[in-house]
Parts: sequence; C-alpha cells; structure tokens
Amino acid sequence: LAQASSRSAHYSGPPCTPAGPRRSASAPHRAMEGGAPAPPPADGGMAFPSQYDESGTTSFDRVEAELRGAALKIFCEMPDGSVQEIECNMGHDVVYAKGQLARKTEIEFGRMKLYMHGKLMFDPLSFNDFPSITSSEIRVQVTVDPDDES
Repeated sequence: LAQASSRSAHYSGPPCTPAGPRRSASAPHRAMEGGAPAPPPADGGMAFPSQYDESGTTSFDRVEAELRGAALKIFCEMPDGSVQEIECNMGHDVVYAKGQLARKTEIEFGRMKLYMHGKLMFDPLSFNDFPSITSSEIRVQVTVDPDDES
C-alpha cells in the first residue's frame, strides 16, 4: 500500500478511467437520446468529397502523369550493331534510360554513354531538356567503356 501511494504521488497525468470502449454522444453512429439511432448526415454520409474523379484517377495521379510527360520510345544503337528498345517518359532523366538499358543488356551502368546527334546526353538531364526531341520515338547511339577487369 505504501508503495502504491508513493507511485501515485509522483504521477501527474490525467486520472485513470475504467477500461472499456469510449463513447461519444455527438458521433452520428451513436444512438440519440431515447435510444433512437441518429439520422444519416444530409450529404449522404460523405464527410469529405471523393479524391477520385469519374475515371478513378486521383488529383495526385493527374499531377504525377503531367510531370512524367508524354511516352517516349528510345531505340538504342549498340556498339555490336544491335538495337535495344527502351520505353520511358519525357520527364524521366538519362539515368533512368541507362538503368533500363543496363538491366536489359547486363552491361554495367557506369560503362555506358548515350549520344544523340553526336552529342553526349548527360546523366542528370531529363528528356525534356533536349529540344531536338520532337516526336515520341528517338534513336540514340550507345558507347560502352572497356571493362576495368580486363
């Protein structure tokens, strides 16, 4: 008993309440006075407007699609003469396309360089940064640096 009273002397929080579900008299799903259920809200039960439009797309999805930009198909002319096809979007950067190409060809990412019209496509740039891209398909030339282990 002395131990319990010493603990309570140091406790400064709210008083303890009996365990059990908490009830709110103002919640619409609780019974009204007299035991009758509360009527549904006048707006049909929707507290907030839906985040989805008629096509099932959220406003976030629309913004993301806008930032991603138009679809872009890249035909990568490899040093061996083969052509690899990569699909991305105008908002993606060169790093993204190189990553796709590296996965597809199993060539180390850091060994590849992409060129368009003879000019190096720097990694941090997005395809929006290249004004010469005017269609949904482009051709790039790929060089592969020698393997350091050789």
